[in-house]
Amino acid sequence: MRINQQSLLDLMGAPDVRFSIPKFQRAYSWDALQCDELWRDLMRAARAHRTHFMGTLIYFEEPHGALRELSVVDGQQRLTTATLILSAFARHLRETGEQLFGIDADYLTQTFLGDSAGAKLLLSPADRTTLEAVVANGELPEQPSERIVSNLQNFAEKMAQDDFDPLMLWQGLTSLFVISAELDNRKQAPVIFESFNSKGVPLVTADLVRNYLLISESHAEQKRLFQKYWEPISGVFGDDPGSIRLNNAILGWLAVRLTKVRKFGDEQAFSIFKSFCEDEYEGTIDDLLEELYAFCMVWAENYRYHAVKKYKTADWASLGHKTRVSGRKRAKLDNPESYEYYKKHFGVDPQW
Repeated sequence: MRINQQSLLDLMGAPDVRFSIPKFQRAYSWDALQCDELWRDLMRAARAHRTHFMGTLIYFEEPHGALRELSVVDGQQRLTTATLILSAFARHLRETGEQLFGIDADYLTQTFLGDSAGAKLLLSPADRTTLEAVVANGELPEQPSERIVSNLQNFAEKMAQDDFDPLMLWQGLTSLFVISAELDNRKQAPVIFESFNSKGVPLVTADLVRNYLLISESHAEQKRLFQKYWEPISGVFGDDPGSIRLNNAILGWLAVRLTKVRKFGDEQAFSIFKSFCEDEYEGTIDDLLEELYAFCMVWAENYRYHAVKKYKTADWASLGHKTRVSGRKRAKLDNPESYEYYKKHFGVDPQW
């Protein structure tokens, strides 16, 4: 196996290269949720002038004359979504007549989407004709792929907004990079595909939140933050297999912290948390973990993991964690440690 780190656009734009999706793979399945998250990620990367890791692209090369055909074992969803963004971008530039340092609709199409030899990306039969029509800006088939059409429209609507900045999008696209892994032969493909798609236990929201907050810190700082905050946070819930209770508390905290966000489940929670940290939050990691710890204490002692509607609050999000939550009954705590913590952080004496 040959592994290389490279820009996604460099990989997609390599001359005489075509990507194909093996027939055994599922159809394109990303919806607006995943597309919106990728859009936010590349825009954040552009604003911060940093790269954004998109994941791993695994493929093996099929003999195809002078043309290199790369059969994609893992990475179809990301590769297809990037193709849809580029297709919508090409249409936007063509309709507006805009150019970015010589980059225009024809450049995008010929470099990343297709050429005289056909489309750059060949999907499985259920999606192939729809994507080929999109890339060629032609007529859609009689029964088009719903996800491809709706996601293309989603990106087109974003580019039609008054505040859309084409240069920002291009910078975001150039910030995307992948780890590409070329298999030595096709016999490796089933084992690799199974390993990437069915091995291990998926990370839950609590795991993702912890890793996000700690992973970029030094070893010493990770140790300090983990011991000072995360161990007590998870310890509040005692024996909690799968972090079910902690996940529920994080969902509750997000719901009262972000008053504009409503009706989300565990599958959206981390994306919402990451958006809050990168786009809204201006405090320190210590402050954020301190607040989450305080919320978990109240959640565990008073509400026994009930739905967030049981948590009566009007001022947590605006006033912060060191305030008494309005409309909440005083706590009946079970131990002196909880009593002292509650008194310190909420400024009231709980009732025993």
